[in-house]
Amino acid sequence: MKVLITGLSGFIGKGLRKQLPGGHEYFALTQRDQDFGGGVQVLSGDLDRLDQIKPQIRKIRPDICIHLAWEGIPDYGYEISLRNLTQGTAFFRCLIEECGCRKIVATGSCWEYGRAFGACREDDPAMPGSYFAWAKQSLCNFGLMLAAMHSISFIWIRPFYVYGPGQRAESLIPYLISELKKGQRPQAKTALDANDFVYVTDVAQALVKAAFKEGVPGGIYNAGSGISTPVWRICELLEQALGKGTGYFRQVKESAPKATMDFWADTGKARELLQWEAGISVEEGIIKYLNEGDG
Repeated sequence: MKVLITGLSGFIGKGLRKQLPGGHEYFALTQRDQDFGGGVQVLSGDLDRLDQIKPQIRKIRPDICIHLAWEGIPDYGYEISLRNLTQGTAFFRCLIEECGCRKIVATGSCWEYGRAFGACREDDPAMPGSYFAWAKQSLCNFGLMLAAMHSISFIWIRPFYVYGPGQRAESLIPYLISELKKGQRPQAKTALDANDFVYVTDVAQALVKAAFKEGVPGGIYNAGSGISTPVWRICELLEQALGKGTGYFRQVKESAPKATMDFWADTGKARELLQWEAGISVEEGIIKYLNEGDG
């Protein structure tokens, strides 16, 4: 099969590269020339200038598209969110209506739920609380509608708090690692807040299952560990792994204000229909992350 991938140079895309199964023809849409290796053919172009790359996509006629690209992160404002939504809807129409694509797998965000506490199920009503989450949810709805109109498969993967090699330096875990390595005590004002941390390799495997497993029903699937871990515990694990002593973050925990969030993915649907579940615990993931060279 021919598989077109956007965002292969991004954080989750880098994790996906190592998980792509053989026996398929891969094409990566990218704004700059890169060598992805593994026989991935580069398609230079920009979703903002879709008309310029449509002829190439029509020529490829991909069977599957894995859409990871989202421009501008960490800018979650209105202008960039609307721009990504506009790009995504036009791209999906091109794939389905002009290029004969039969399956689209795309990534959303756990922020679409708009929840602060408890388990998040795929059939919960989405209540986005930011322009970014609104744009993601809107693109999901558009993709589901378009897929129903044309009888194709559309799968929307909602990753929770993804971490691992290639993550932005400003994100929580890279920040904590950097501060601890410098011998400084990181700021942990929300030490009691808890999130569903999921390793990037696990998310990549969920995408592979969604794209290549036969008979997977279209729709929304959570990609999380299924449990929440408080920030203070992440800090403590890093202290231990880096040999920086322990106890500081337990003290922070005692004096921290009340938690403002503690939510996690209900992963039952992914286990049943994708036959996927996260295999790397937070304890294992912290060590794996440090050993893989991004911390």
